Amino acid sequence: MSKRALFLIFLGLLALTLAACGGGDDGSTEGGEDGAASPSSSAPQATLIPGSTGAPNPTPAPPTPTPLPTPVATEGELFLQLISPEETEVFTDSSTLSVVGRTRVDAVVTINDTIVEPNIDGEFSLDVPLEEGPNIIEVVASVASGDQLDIVLVALYLP
Repeated sequence: MSKRALFLIFLGLLALTLAACGGGDDGSTEGGEDGAASPSSSAPQATLIPGSTGAPNPTPAPPTPTPLPTPVATEGELFLQLISPEETEVFTDSSTLSVVGRTRVDAVVTINDTIVEPNIDGEFSLDVPLEEGPNIIEVVASVASGDQLDIVLVALYLP
């Protein structure tokens, strides 16, 4: 297909898009009841290009909507939420304990000195190996500003 034919097809699609988006001067559209333009022939439709001599100015494009600001996931106070286990004192017969929680996405989380990165939703998890008897598990979340929160878990492993 030649460059000219591709250009004419592009211009035709652009004109149809503008017509469908209500790009007319008076807000009305040509065509039937559904507002679709009905071509008078099978030839590709052309759109006037600014700067053409002897032709009226083309219909201006509809204004581009201004995007709303994306909420920053690092705003707000630092928080640390323990999802699993639900209690800070746990009795278990399993040799590992799955620690799952939530915090801000920009926080650095450590579980017993092992760094765990929160995902895009601020969730983190780590399977902590347990020794027989009482185990102390410390979960710490901190941010660059120096704020820090911690939760201490006691897991009693009884095989």
